[in-house]
Amino acid sequence: MDFDPKFTVIYGSSNTGKTFIVDSIDYMLGGHVRPSIPRAAGYSQILLGLLLPDGTPLTLVRKPGGKSIYVHHADLRNLVHATPDAVVSARRIRSRRDISHFLLSKVGLDDSYIRTNEAGNTELLKLADLTHLAVVTDTRMIDPTPPSQRTRGTAARTSARSVMKLLLTGEDEPPAAKLPNAAQRRIQRSKINLIDSLVLDLYAKLSRDQTPAELQQQLARLEGTLEDMARSLARESEQQARAVAARAQLAEKVAESENRLGEVLDLLGRFGILRQQYQSDLARLEMVSEAGNLLGYFQVGRCVFCGAEPEHQHPQHGVQETTQLHEAVIVESTKTHTLLADLQLTISDLEAQRDELAQHRADLTRQVDEADNALAQIEARLAPLNEGLREVVAERLRIERDLELRARLDELDEHRAQLVSEGAVPAKRAEALIAGRILTSFDQVLQRVLDSWRIPDVEDAGYDPYGGDVSAGGTTRAGHGRGMRALLHAAFSIALARYCLDRRLPHLGFLVLDSPLVTYKEPDYDADRIPPNVIDHFYRSFLAFPGQAIIVENATPPPDVIEGARVITFSGSGDRPGFFPARPSSAHSVS
Repeated sequence: MDFDPKFTVIYGSSNTGKTFIVDSIDYMLGGHVRPSIPRAAGYSQILLGLLLPDGTPLTLVRKPGGKSIYVHHADLRNLVHATPDAVVSARRIRSRRDISHFLLSKVGLDDSYIRTNEAGNTELLKLADLTHLAVVTDTRMIDPTPPSQRTRGTAARTSARSVMKLLLTGEDEPPAAKLPNAAQRRIQRSKINLIDSLVLDLYAKLSRDQTPAELQQQLARLEGTLEDMARSLARESEQQARAVAARAQLAEKVAESENRLGEVLDLLGRFGILRQQYQSDLARLEMVSEAGNLLGYFQVGRCVFCGAEPEHQHPQHGVQETTQLHEAVIVESTKTHTLLADLQLTISDLEAQRDELAQHRADLTRQVDEADNALAQIEARLAPLNEGLREVVAERLRIERDLELRARLDELDEHRAQLVSEGAVPAKRAEALIAGRILTSFDQVLQRVLDSWRIPDVEDAGYDPYGGDVSAGGTTRAGHGRGMRALLHAAFSIALARYCLDRRLPHLGFLVLDSPLVTYKEPDYDADRIPPNVIDHFYRSFLAFPGQAIIVENATPPPDVIEGARVITFSGSGDRPGFFPARPSSAHSVS
């Protein structure tokens, strides 16, 4: 759809896609409602061509339902696939990389502020604050909501007044810190009550009522005491460590001495038994020697030494046998005496070692007792040091906890003071209203627009800056019927555009009106229908419109308008049945 730079009329049958055009324009300028009709199925892109104030062409490309808009600094009506020069969000984002900031920057309104509530809060102007004044859909055309407002409500009325002030005077609001509204102040009071409860709880946890400065001084003194105690404790601990090491060495020596003493005592016991055995052997040998001497004096048949019978004994047989026995006893006795003498020497040496080891163990035991006494003395000195250290550490922890609680209390006090200061501002900040002379000039433009349409009974037309509505004939727009509401909405939009464009005040420079005449082409006139001559004069008034106007209607424009404007007719059939071309029949379709 190619629009004339000045005036375009799209009219014709219902259900041909006229409203879809208006919805698509609004959607491409950041609107949230996706235009959707069955005949749009299958199309993947919407393109909107714009001409910037400096004459530069611009093409916006957006997918139906897409969140991004692709920007091309060129006329792409014949080239729909190209690398974009920029990609912006369709919805407003903080980084300002959105269509609202992008287009407002092109018309020098990207840093303009508007008022948002009675408290005086401000925010940056949005493109949506202007598009609803330039693109009026058929539903908004007859809606009772004032034409200067996007939506109903107190906040919307405040914003609408600020936007109208910007358009009619060229002056935006001074930026102001965001102040709470009534609901936010109630929330702030709840927060203050919560903070007060937290403060009482924190005060209950304080161990003493001391100021942070006093706590810091006490903490510094405790740090010095801790350093002194730590040095004393380190010295005593070092002495204790040395004493424990010496005590361990003595214990090892005592154990070694006891082990050695045990071995010596064991040997003495074994050697004592062996000495008794040697002594017993010597006694038996002596007894054998004496018995042999006695037996040698008797001649009683068989020899008592060798068992020989008398007939086999030679003379002096007994003497010889006695001598041999005595000699054998002497030899064995001598050998046993020698072994006993060696054993006695060994036992004497072991007894000497036993006595020496016993004395050494006694000395070690005494040294162990002395070491235990020394350790006990060190532990006696360490006990109060450790106890004092624990007390000082506990005191330091208490002070640090109190300091932390005090810091938390200071933060809460600061936060509470901030909430109190924010809630203490007046509920309403003085609002800079539009000067009376400016309102009078705008009302005159509005009255001239209505008069040019030859509408009866619309005297004293004017704009109410407080309520945001327009009135004519002593009745507000909301008090009229649907047909008059639509005409008054259209008159307001046209008067606003004329006033701003003639005086070079902020405006988007174009106007799109959907169904301002509200009625179909009906052959009969009745009391509820607007007279046909009003329709003709309505169309003719746009021939001298200072900007670009696009009218979407069902009513046929008069012949002079058809000659002086670009008129596009949607007939429902024929060469141009509607916005979407007729789909080919199944017989002529191609795959």
